[in-house]
Amino acid sequence: MPNLLATLSEMHRPGLLLRAARLAALSPDAHRRAGRRPVGALLAEEQALNAARLGGGLGYSPTRHVEVMSAILSAARNQS
Repeated sequence: MPNLLATLSEMHRPGLLLRAARLAALSPDAHRRAGRRPVGALLAEEQALNAARLGGGLGYSPTRHVEVMSAILSAARNQS
């Protein structure tokens, strides 16, 4: 992803989700998750999770959404 920070700045997500993801991004687990999967795959999964959140889908997992967002934030931190 050429400009991950720009992509993140264009996202509009709930404050609670972002605060939880920022805290989780400080853990070594987030760094591992960010290194295991390409950023593009993480962004695609995050978009799917956000669509499920907005649609009220039964398959939505807030925990998974925080995990994926924290991995994205960790990747962005490593990229900059």
